[in-house]
Amino acid sequence: MSERSSAADAIRRQSQEIILDWIERRQGSARELLWALEDEAGWPARHLVLGILDELRPKKDLAPEARKFLTYTLNAGAVQEALADGVNPNAEYQSSLDDLFIRSRRFRQSKKFVEAVEFVGKFREYSPFNNMLVYLQNPMATYFATARHWHKAFGRTVKDEARGMIILAPRTPVLLVYDIADTEGKTLPSKLEVFGKADGAFDPVILDKTLKNCEREKIQVERKPMGKLRGGFATSRVDHARWKMRIALRADLDDGATYAALCHELAHIFLGHVGADPEGWWPFRMNLSHAVTEIEAEAVAHIVCRRAGLRTHAAEYLSSFVDDDDNVEGISLDLVSRTAGRIEEMGKRLLPSRELD
Repeated sequence: MSERSSAADAIRRQSQEIILDWIERRQGSARELLWALEDEAGWPARHLVLGILDELRPKKDLAPEARKFLTYTLNAGAVQEALADGVNPNAEYQSSLDDLFIRSRRFRQSKKFVEAVEFVGKFREYSPFNNMLVYLQNPMATYFATARHWHKAFGRTVKDEARGMIILAPRTPVLLVYDIADTEGKTLPSKLEVFGKADGAFDPVILDKTLKNCEREKIQVERKPMGKLRGGFATSRVDHARWKMRIALRADLDDGATYAALCHELAHIFLGHVGADPEGWWPFRMNLSHAVTEIEAEAVAHIVCRRAGLRTHAAEYLSSFVDDDDNVEGISLDLVSRTAGRIEEMGKRLLPSRELD
């Protein structure tokens, strides 16, 4: 075997190892995969990526999540587009995210963060079965405890109209517990209430246009009563075939806070955290850690809201996920920046129907 052939084989083996690791752990965009290949295996690896991916697709030993990632995120069209476009993510977005992470780490050392950690730590452990029982009775529940525990540990009382949730307990048939939203009394640590806060001048027309464009994306958006520690959620469970995804937003939020929550949940969908779209409208990236998905989604919301004149409490929220070692390897800056641009555009104009794309 010639020296040139041996070197080519080595590059191919290294490229294949990088790609396999990318599929199993990183799940970033096709562009970022190419940048990683160039950094670690050299520029010639770009010419091998399509062939290696074609060899991997029919492999039966790949996990279902890996197979979907290859189909919906690293498909041939996305890779070819990335090969033709080597532009790195927008520097403005990079600077914005760097600043956000710095403020998040600072908040971890603050008194407010310590208060929040102490608050959560005071709760007694409930079994997974009891957690499931509470979820079935009230999917919106966040922190729950008995009336006695709320009063003793937090100086809060259960509201008259509150409905208790049944859990099982030793030496007694059942116990009634209450969600934090059904209590009143001493002020909660502020870090636990940042989900529903956004400050600054905001044009509600942006929210209106974004909501109308959600219909174009076949994303159903509805308002629902929720506990004060939640802003909303995104799910692939829909009531009608006309919708691809569903977003629920807390009903009592003002326009600015509603927009911030909507941006966060749209980001989860467009970043592929909620599942794949068979038509390729967004990627599939469900093999990421919870920390990475929350950092990506809140980073998108932070960027979009800041450019719309809103200040969110993203640093406080992300302080739970951004550690001092920056263990956030799976974050896709490319997809974060592109998703931010996509959501921002939804607030600027009514986009043409998908049939005209």
